[in-house]
Amino acid sequence: MKKNLLIAVVSAMCLFACAQEPSKINLNPIVKMDANKVYQQLNTKVSVYDLRKTAHVVEVLSANKPSVYINANGSLSSVLNSQFSEQLMSQGLTLGEGDDLLLQFQVERARTYVNQDVLDYRANTIIKLKVEAENAKQTLSKTYTLRATTRGALTADIDELQRDFNQQLGKIIVQVMQDQQLQQFIKG
Repeated sequence: MKKNLLIAVVSAMCLFACAQEPSKINLNPIVKMDANKVYQQLNTKVSVYDLRKTAHVVEVLSANKPSVYINANGSLSSVLNSQFSEQLMSQGLTLGEGDDLLLQFQVERARTYVNQDVLDYRANTIIKLKVEAENAKQTLSKTYTLRATTRGALTADIDELQRDFNQQLGKIIVQVMQDQQLQQFIKG
């Protein structure tokens, strides 16, 4: 009896999981920073490049099925360009084509890998950004890496994966914006 019940529950969960088509992840990083003027009278140009070989942000790995890839609504580089530009302006930089400073952000990795088992899942998020800052005298290059793991029962929920990815994306933006070495370099 218990064996039949277990088979019925597992079958129902599999049917439920298969019935849900993965949708797209909405990129909306959660950035929590106090706006303070760090820079004065500096003009900079900001650019963001996505160097990843594939555009998906979530990969669901299951033992008996092929991987499922979930893309983002919109471009990760556009979202990051907007976020970094907004944060830099709130810190006092003027954005434009000036030659005081060039800031380049390169996305090397940005993905959540979901290991889906029968009764639970584990989601590992890895985000890696390289920042290159260049002024008239020198260049600074730094790499920032963020790793996070979440676990849950049953099947990974797309809304939860989206929330977690956006939280981690927001955390790495804050990490870059609050980096003392980068701030000192920008100030000259």
